[in-house]
Parts: sequence; structure tokens; C-alpha cells
Amino acid sequence: MISKSFAEDAFAERIRECMLELLIERGPGRTICVSEAAQTLALRIGFHWHDLMRPVRTVAASLGDAGVIEALQHERVVDIRVARGPVRLRLRAMAGQRSAQG
Repeated sequence: MISKSFAEDAFAERIRECMLELLIERGPGRTICVSEAAQTLALRIGFHWHDLMRPVRTVAASLGDAGVIEALQHERVVDIRVARGPVRLRLRAMAGQRSAQG
């Protein structure tokens, strides 16, 4: 039997992979909507995308904590845990690299 934590970790990894794939495809400095990641993942795993919004936001928060991505609202970096409404995600610029905005 697969443990619940293993299943949760595997699910979180699927979300991370999908989110990062979309961001890399979009390109440096470009953003995706959280719902876009949920919709793409939903098509791949057969869930309704609304049911994936909370897990996608949770994984986005952990990627933000790790310095991999930024959550944006009205073009400002926000904490996705407290932001209400639509939030966009982008890859963080690597050290010594300029973002598309600056």
C-alpha cells in the first residue's frame, strides 16, 4: 500500500513539474495564471481544474519560499498565501540576470 504522504509528495511533484514546464515554455520574465496551471494539470490527470486550485497555490507558495518563482498581483510581488483573487506566477531571475521588466 502507498502511504498518504508518498501520494501527496508525488501529487505535489506533478504540480511542480507542470507549473515549471508552463513557465519555462512561456519564457523569461513572462507569467502564467495559477488557473492556467490547474487547467493544464486537470487535463493530464482527469480532475476538474477548480479542485486543483488550492493544491496549485500551495505548491506555488513552496516554490516561492524556495526562491524559484514569484507570485504577482497588479505587477507587485505578493505572498500567495494571503493574496486574494487572481495571481500570476513567474520564474525568478537568477543572480546576475535581469528580468524582462528591468
